[in-house]
Amino acid sequence: MKRVLWLVLVCLLTGVLVSSCAQNVPETPPKDKTETTITAPTQPNSLPPLDAFMKGITFAAWRSFDSTRCGLYTPPAADQSLRNLAATGANWIMLIVNGGQETVASTTIFRKQPATATDSELLHIIDLAHSLGIRVMLRPQVRLSNDPNHSWIDIGTAFTNEAQWQDWFTSYREFINYYAAFAQGGQVDMFVIGDELGSTTHREADWRRVANEVRERFKGPITYSSLSNGEERRITWWDAVDYIGVDAYYTLAEKNDPSVEELKAAWTERGHIALLENLSSKFGKTIVFTEIGYRSSDGTGKCPGCWKDQPPLDLQEQADCYQATLEVLWGKPWLAGMFWWQWRAESGLGGPNDANFYPNGTPGEEVLKRFYLEE
Repeated sequence: MKRVLWLVLVCLLTGVLVSSCAQNVPETPPKDKTETTITAPTQPNSLPPLDAFMKGITFAAWRSFDSTRCGLYTPPAADQSLRNLAATGANWIMLIVNGGQETVASTTIFRKQPATATDSELLHIIDLAHSLGIRVMLRPQVRLSNDPNHSWIDIGTAFTNEAQWQDWFTSYREFINYYAAFAQGGQVDMFVIGDELGSTTHREADWRRVANEVRERFKGPITYSSLSNGEERRITWWDAVDYIGVDAYYTLAEKNDPSVEELKAAWTERGHIALLENLSSKFGKTIVFTEIGYRSSDGTGKCPGCWKDQPPLDLQEQADCYQATLEVLWGKPWLAGMFWWQWRAESGLGGPNDANFYPNGTPGEEVLKRFYLEE
């Protein structure tokens, strides 16, 4: 009851989710229906200690902003998918919730169905994860709703004056503070204050204010997800968060089908290990791979973060990249955890005929289990 009342207060103070679905579904149910809509979690398994290694997987569901379909993280499909994820031995998930802005030049950020999951949907997954013995990192992230020529990584590149910057940061703080308060009331275990916004993170004072305002609302550990394109090295305010977050798509090869030994050597020979060790040492913080992943496709070691092209299926190369990465990084003292990208909440995705990032139903999943199920 205490948590429900907190969430109702959050919604009253910060507004409800804008809906573009066929039925205008309120973000927070009317007070007299709250207890029947948000049910208490089942008796949980014991959760891992907060300082235990984070054996994580990203749990995500997606809709475009102009989709005519509503509903994200909906049972029974999402529930079964999360139970399948739990069978890998993962003890954390990173739960994705998407907000948006219209174009790269926009300064207003919104939450809008069907692309934005409702609070009730998120709470359901949080409770189910906890009942399965899995902790939850919540990552709100901004995506562009009407700008096919740019991505969220470009946000900030079109701003030409200080007023635009301040308008955007004001809107961003409203967005991220909403979810920080939600995370506190929803018993989330860790919170991500931003994701791959590398054209904004040079604004140190503005991001320190973001971190400070999030801490006023959320009392657990926080991080930021930096992209491994140099953003992780450019950020000067890592001391403002608890973990250095890196979306770790580091190149491991120049050819298709490298051997596991070649992939393992690349982590050292290409300087990735040294970069991460030095970053951790400089700020006195351990690192979390808020994303790491490889597609089950030919050439994934050459460009781990590529997602727009459509190379041929190659299940073995994905499995080899998993194997090499886990063998090299497992037990590194500067690494606090890793979240594999990505496990989808929707049914019918992944498996031996899907060349995307999904590990489920692939040899890569079996590799992951060997490490995650190890005591």
